[in-house]
Amino acid sequence: MQHVSLIEELLLLTLEDAGGEFDEVPEVYLTCGVAGAALIDLSLQGRIDSDLRELWVADPTPTGDPVLDRVLAEIAAEPARLDPRAWIVRLAPKAPAMREAALASLCAKGILYRRDQSFLWVLHDRRYPVAAGQERPEAKRRLLALLFNDDIPHPEDAALVALADACFVFERFFKPAELKAVKPRIEQLGRLDLIGGAIVRTAHELNLQIKTSERRTVIAGLAGNVMEWYDFGVYGFFAAAIGQQFFPAHDPTVSLLASFGVFAVGFIARPLGGLVFGHIGDRRGRRAAVVASVLMMVVPTLLMGLLPTYETIGIAAPALLVALRLLQGLAVGGEYTTSMVLLVEEALPSRRGRLGSYAPLGSIGGLLLGSLVGAAITAILPPQTAGSWGWRAAFLTGVAIGALVFIARRRLPKEPEVKATGAEMSPIRDAFRTQWTTILKVIGFNLVNGVGFYMCFIYMTTWLLQTHHFAESEALALDSFALVVLLAALPASGIVSDRIGRKPLLLLGSGLLALLAWPLFWLISQPSLPLILAGLASFGLIVACFAGACPAFMVEAFPKHVRCSGLSVGYNLSLSIFGGTVPLVSVALIAATGDRLAPAFYLMLAAALSFVMATLIDAHPDEARAGW
Repeated sequence: MQHVSLIEELLLLTLEDAGGEFDEVPEVYLTCGVAGAALIDLSLQGRIDSDLRELWVADPTPTGDPVLDRVLAEIAAEPARLDPRAWIVRLAPKAPAMREAALASLCAKGILYRRDQSFLWVLHDRRYPVAAGQERPEAKRRLLALLFNDDIPHPEDAALVALADACFVFERFFKPAELKAVKPRIEQLGRLDLIGGAIVRTAHELNLQIKTSERRTVIAGLAGNVMEWYDFGVYGFFAAAIGQQFFPAHDPTVSLLASFGVFAVGFIARPLGGLVFGHIGDRRGRRAAVVASVLMMVVPTLLMGLLPTYETIGIAAPALLVALRLLQGLAVGGEYTTSMVLLVEEALPSRRGRLGSYAPLGSIGGLLLGSLVGAAITAILPPQTAGSWGWRAAFLTGVAIGALVFIARRRLPKEPEVKATGAEMSPIRDAFRTQWTTILKVIGFNLVNGVGFYMCFIYMTTWLLQTHHFAESEALALDSFALVVLLAALPASGIVSDRIGRKPLLLLGSGLLALLAWPLFWLISQPSLPLILAGLASFGLIVACFAGACPAFMVEAFPKHVRCSGLSVGYNLSLSIFGGTVPLVSVALIAATGDRLAPAFYLMLAAALSFVMATLIDAHPDEARAGW
């Protein structure tokens, strides 16, 4: 049998006895482990050497392994002698491609075979093929035997033990008490090779740093969206009270239309915010953009909580309200898409759908938090008190959230600037010049996010109040239920998109919404609580099917150097034109037709158009996959 490389045996250790999808050990831990395995393998074969401070080529003769030979050639081409840590950092982004090449090699050697997304053992019981009348014991058996005896190991097995420990593989094999018992033997074996031990320690440290960095990015992305969409949620839930105090009129419908008109004003500013913060994100970095957007959101939120009403300062009250909504719209125009890009770019290729789904998860969390705060205020305070100043308490709570978000985002590491090769050009100009067709497609694609989301989860509260004459706290509680369903389903949608691809989920979600919008509205209109809950839950699941997969899908549609700009423009134009006007259009449709179910037809048309656009958008080749 052909030689099995250290990378290949490390991967086999992470595969279940019956085969599977290499899911038990997160890929985030294997990234530095694969890079370290390549360096140790080259060291064991005498191709590279090290004094623990520097690493260099000792023998440039090819090994015959394509992956190892590419690493060897890269080290040989580097004029400076870098330390092991620098090489692992340099090779880590290429680890996913190295992993794919190693898996293809295992299939070619007759050890594994591929079935859909799974890799299965050719021979049962984790066996390698017999060659020249001999069968080499498989890595897992060798290591388990080695841990429970005092034999002197083969250098490759000692290195494999150290790599498995660095990548947390033994946590799969042993219970905590068992792992504690064998830990001294693991550490003893890891010290047998000085060069390999140094590489493994570096890989372990970097694995922990990657884990910490990913956690910080997720927290910062989630928290920012929670804060910014908490504010929008509070405004939507208290639209009627705000309308009465800032746009007094004899007809309540006129006040409501005026209040929702100001709600739409915030969305009108979003494309401009997308231009500004998209430029910052592509030119100055994603971190700079998300920190600035939070600051621009906190100040208007504070002022809205303190703003005098029409009765106190007259026409200046609605004028100031419009100005503050414009500033918030600018902030949100850059916040959501830039944090989406930040989350997806920081994720490994196999986790982009999952981490991308945290962008809408944070938004829904903010809206849910706004809904819960609104429900608590309307339930605790008398109706007149809740309407007069209770909504102010909800806005001022957002200021405290904003302070926490600012601290979290300030802790994000600075990333290098991303620029296109060739002559320097504004990212916005470059995006319009090279990606204008994709921008147009993204506008149509996001009709489900705009019309679907804001109709089913923002305007729905007002619709329930007017259709069923619920108490405001009851309508908010029902809407909170729908948001909880959506919140729970979003990560699952992102995870499934990593398994089967983005488009199947996007087409399923938009297709179901186009077919079932009217029946579900009819179901919710019935005077039966179980039917209302069933309709709201169905909307939550269908929208989650689409919304959980779309962040990674949209980020992957643009090249990196204009990603923030192109995505911000396309997404925010769609949300501004179609999302922010949903309450206004819905109220107008009902007033014009006299049919409470009229908004459903608007939703069906939007979903059908999104379905078509989803079939037309193609993913742009990602640098992480194309670099090896």
